Amino acid sequence: MTNVNWSGIFPVLVTPFGADGSINETRYKELVDDAIANGAQGVVAAGSTGEFYALTKAERAHLHRVTVDHVAGRVPVLAGVADLRVEDVLEACQSAVAAGCVGGMILPPIYAMPSPREIVAFFEYISRNTSLPLMLYNSPRRAGIDITPALVEQLSALPTVVAIKDSSGVITQVSELVQRVGDKLRVFVGYETMIVPARAVGAHGVVAMAHQIAGPLIRDYWDKALTGDKVVDELGRDVFAFYRCFQSGAYYAAIKETMGQLGRGAGGPRLPLLPLAEEQKATIAKIISDAGLARWANP
Repeated sequence: MTNVNWSGIFPVLVTPFGADGSINETRYKELVDDAIANGAQGVVAAGSTGEFYALTKAERAHLHRVTVDHVAGRVPVLAGVADLRVEDVLEACQSAVAAGCVGGMILPPIYAMPSPREIVAFFEYISRNTSLPLMLYNSPRRAGIDITPALVEQLSALPTVVAIKDSSGVITQVSELVQRVGDKLRVFVGYETMIVPARAVGAHGVVAMAHQIAGPLIRDYWDKALTGDKVVDELGRDVFAFYRCFQSGAYYAAIKETMGQLGRGAGGPRLPLLPLAEEQKATIAKIISDAGLARWANP
């Protein structure tokens, strides 16, 4: 942690696609600018919300470069570097270093279901073979395994491991992480709905999804989380409403649909995901209307 000062809101940028399926670079740069203008303290390129699993290696490397070049030092840029093969993870790390990213966000091995001993060996191997500062990414729901606080404490000894994003959704786990490694690693949570309890136990930031749609809301929620002001509960209701929108279909497709309905269009998802069905779109529209979420949409 002494090597980085990452803190606050780090949105994982969606990857906008045009009608022909190609990356819409112009729209992507607009999203980068809007995120920074609305208080992002860092951005993540080609992460899970950016559909990294549907991008070619060349596209991921290109997004790393485009993001760093366009951000031009305004905020830190982290690269999504997760992949199936160790060699592909290292290749993504290399592209991130070459692009000038200040760090990489990395899942444990996907699908293989490694044991704790194997998880440690994996991260040790990556750490030995890249200079890229690493944010461990714990996502039990998607990776199928949990990087427990005890494991994170072991991994915190690796020289390039500087942060942890915990998407367990369990505040006691976040609290234990802060107690075990908070003096060594930057502790982030993966959901804006956890901002208040996460800040209360000492977490350093949130790797965000809703911010790129409702930046003013998320920045206000982050800034006021520890004030005890009644407005925090009111802001929280809208944060949770956005997450209900995201739960109306496959997360990454639903995020894009929500963006589209609020005038923040970024195209549809790539296969294996499909655009939402009409009833799912209607559910999102009703949530937006009932909660009055349009007032938060980024300009």
